Amino acid sequence: MRRVEMLRWSAVAAMAASLSACASWGVLPSTVETTESPFKTYKSAEDAYAQVRPFVTTTRELKARGFDPYTTPNIRVLNYLDLVPRFLPQQSMKMEDLDPAVQSCLTARDSCTGWLAEPSISSKDRTGNVALDVLGFERETTSTGWKASMLLLVQNGVVVYKLWSGTPTILEVKTEKKPLGPLQDLSGPAAAAVSGAVKP
Repeated sequence: MRRVEMLRWSAVAAMAASLSACASWGVLPSTVETTESPFKTYKSAEDAYAQVRPFVTTTRELKARGFDPYTTPNIRVLNYLDLVPRFLPQQSMKMEDLDPAVQSCLTARDSCTGWLAEPSISSKDRTGNVALDVLGFERETTSTGWKASMLLLVQNGVVVYKLWSGTPTILEVKTEKKPLGPLQDLSGPAAAAVSGAVKP
């Protein structure tokens, strides 16, 4: 029995030593998430949007610029039933309150489609104290990046309306603290080893 307890303690000690070694390297994980699109920066998306002119720009021109929902990833095609809740989200809003071009497009029903692009790039980096992070006592994650949303209403092959929204710079810091460190989340064999080791 004593040998089993010694083995358990050795396993726990080895885990702690391994985590401490990782902490000494000064390296924490990071994650980058990208919604694939022709736009690699917020400004490039904004510039492309600025070039679109309602009642002038055709879908053929958009496709020539790489803005083609059938060949460019992550561009949604919305029908008029998808569009109505976007422009009339509340019952207090009436059709006559909308831009005349939007009214005309929605009234055209099947002749009205929306092209929606929502490019974004986000990076999540663990930026807190390395030792506290690796040992599970405190984890700080900093999220950075940008996101944009570009909606084009297309009727009879021509853009009749456009709408833009976006966040040029994202900066969010999230801190999680666990007073018990690695013991707080132990489960399965690890929990059994620790609980067995600490029994009198």
